[in-house]
Amino acid sequence: MKNVRTIMAILALAAGSQMLAQGVGEIHGKVLDDAGEALPFCVVRAVQGTNVLGAQTDFEGRFVLKPLPVGAYTVSFQYPAYGTVEITGVRVDPGLITSMKDAVLHTELGIVEVVRYKWEEPLIRPDDPSRMVMTTAQIKTNATRKDPVKMIASMTPGVTKAANSDELYFRGSRSGSMAYFVDGVKVLGNNPGVPSDAINSVSVYTGGLPAKYGDVTGGVVAIETKSFFDLWQQRNSGR
Repeated sequence: MKNVRTIMAILALAAGSQMLAQGVGEIHGKVLDDAGEALPFCVVRAVQGTNVLGAQTDFEGRFVLKPLPVGAYTVSFQYPAYGTVEITGVRVDPGLITSMKDAVLHTELGIVEVVRYKWEEPLIRPDDPSRMVMTTAQIKTNATRKDPVKMIASMTPGVTKAANSDELYFRGSRSGSMAYFVDGVKVLGNNPGVPSDAINSVSVYTGGLPAKYGDVTGGVVAIETKSFFDLWQQRNSGR
């Protein structure tokens, strides 16, 4: 009996570790000066509410911020005698790397200037071409947002919605071969049941499915709902 309890504890710990790994992501990037040279030892911070994670760039100006819980971050870059750069709305998705464009810091003479701009997430990530992402801002401007299933079909080439039901077909795959995952949990049926206003991001996988999605053969729609911080941010920004 003692051995059984030990085995169960080990399995529970392993499952918890796997869930934690799927619930965090990373931000990678590079920092340059205004001459195009790498800027080593630059302080980089990712901020989400009261959560702050920092790092320094290496000799090649590269940095890695991890582990980061899923959500939107403001990433700032600070270096003595250089202006500070802040990039807002940087998305972190579970188990994935967010690759940022090179950040360029400019020298300042007697003036500390903060340059702030919003990060634009690519619809397709170069390191994950089989996955398409739609974020809150893109959902807001989608003409079919009131019907999440139709919206998902409209954002992804090769994905079509059945004429008389909410079922989605992925590139001619068989009926019932796709699956929805909401915040990492598999949802049965042809409709995820999540209103568009509650969606933070939608990821559609049309091929090369990650191992965490098990035996799904057609395609996967992974929905991340808005966290308390996302809703707080939305309320305060008036969106």
